[in-house]
This record gives sequence, structure tokens and C-alpha cells, in this order.
Amino acid sequence: LLALGLLLVACYFFLAIAAPQIAPPDDPRNPAEYKFIGRPTDRLPRPPGDQIPLGTALIAPNGQIDVLYSVVWGSRSALQFGLTTALATAIFGTLVGAFSGYLGGFVDSLTLRVTDAFLTIPVIAGVWLIQQVFFPPSPAYVDPLPMRALMESLGLNPVMLGFIFFSWMPYARLINANVARLKTADFILASQSLGASKLRIIFKHVLPNTISPAVVLVARDVGGLVILEAAFTFIGLGIGNVWGEMLVSNRNWIIGVAGNPFTYWWTYIPPTLALIFFGVGWNLLGDGLNDLLNPRET
Repeated sequence: LLALGLLLVACYFFLAIAAPQIAPPDDPRNPAEYKFIGRPTDRLPRPPGDQIPLGTALIAPNGQIDVLYSVVWGSRSALQFGLTTALATAIFGTLVGAFSGYLGGFVDSLTLRVTDAFLTIPVIAGVWLIQQVFFPPSPAYVDPLPMRALMESLGLNPVMLGFIFFSWMPYARLINANVARLKTADFILASQSLGASKLRIIFKHVLPNTISPAVVLVARDVGGLVILEAAFTFIGLGIGNVWGEMLVSNRNWIIGVAGNPFTYWWTYIPPTLALIFFGVGWNLLGDGLNDLLNPRET
């Protein structure tokens, strides 16, 4: 599992790094995620050919795009979103769980109650709430809210913030339970008797011995978060997922001509496979890391 997961993930990293060579952009200094081909008024996707190995697809309302180009460059945005969101979520949840588990008492009880409260909020509701509060639609001539401008300058969007704010709870609970068992270990008690500070004990002794389950969860979440982002893009709650936007704009071609879904297969199968293998690769990597880091559970 680990070898296959590493192979699939490595393929996406290769695509992201070698994208300028595999699919050269029109402007190398400012590469776009789409390469438009033909006239904006063209309404029929072009089949694969010599110049367009995977044909073209439609991106409303701008016209046709090179499918291979967007599949390759979409790996960059997928890796950036998945890794950034999963790592930020893991760091926040891990710190919350570690501190609450080590301090115990009222702090631990209150933290767990807050965690349980967040678990009752669906992620989709959190994304919608953040979108309405921080990213409300406004006319082009109206300056965006200062908070929105700051978040956009940092490369944050409602989907990313929603995932971070409403997906940290499994990490917090997982680390909290491990820390609660570990804090009575002999080497922790010895550090306390020697006068080590709580911060030193948490970061030097507690976290290194409880972090492995969170590492496994991060690996699994990277692929899942990207697929979920594509799903939110499909229902109109997110933007930025290249593969998801390709599926949204070309969903009508799935029906095909005379009920044949494979008439325009190149408009939706490549981005669909890109999403599937991305999710499978990271999930297999997580399973392999779980076998490697937690051999007693296998």
C-alpha cells in the first residue's frame, strides 16, 4: 500500500513540478490554469488530435480550453490546497488536543465540550457561513471588506477557511486521548520532577510520542479535502479547483449525443480520473503510513 501510494503521489508532484515542460503556458512568468483554444463562440468540444492530445473542453463563458493543460496544471492547485489545508487543520487540532490533554481538569473538559459542539456543525454549513460573513458578493465598483482583502492576499478562500475551522476536531480528540494516556508515563513524571516547564514537556516529550496518528490522518485528508473541494465547486460553493470547474462546465456532455455518454468522453473523464487517483494515492499513503508507524494495529 505504501509503495503504491507513494508512486501515485509522486506522479502528481512530478506533474506539478514539470508542468511548464509538459504543458507550456502562454506566459511562463505568469502561468494560467487554463489555456484557451479557438474562438470564444465555439460551442462543440474538439476531439483529441496532434496539437491537443486530450482534446478541448468548455469553460463558460470564455470558450474552449486544452484538457491536457488543465489536468496537468490542476495538479499544482490540488497539491497546494490539499497540503496547506490539511497541515493547517492538523497543526491547530494537534495543539488544541495536546494542551488540553496535558493540562487536564476544567481546561480539558471545556475543550472537549467545545470540540463536540464543533462536531455537530456540517462543514458545508461552515463554508457557507464564512462565505457570507467574510466573502459577501459585492459590485465590482465597491471595495471588498478589509478582512476579505487580507484573506485573499494570503491566498485564502471560503472553502479553505471552512475546512480549517470545522475539520480540526478529529485531530484534537485523537491527540487528546493519546496525551491523556502518556502524561502519567515515567519519563514525563521525571521531566516534571526536574522542573521542566509545561511547554517544554509538551513540545519535547509529549508531541513527538503522540504525533504519528495525526501524520496518518493528514496523509488521508489531503486527497479527501481536494475531492470535497471539487464537490463544493460542483454545487457552487467554491472556486479554484481546476478539475472541479472542468466537471461543472462540461457536465452536460456526460449525457452525450443520442444518450451515448462516451461521445465527448475527453471533456469529463480526464479530470474525473485525476481526482480519483489523487484521492486514492493519498489514502493509500495514509494506510501505508499507518502500517509503518502503528504496527500493533495491523
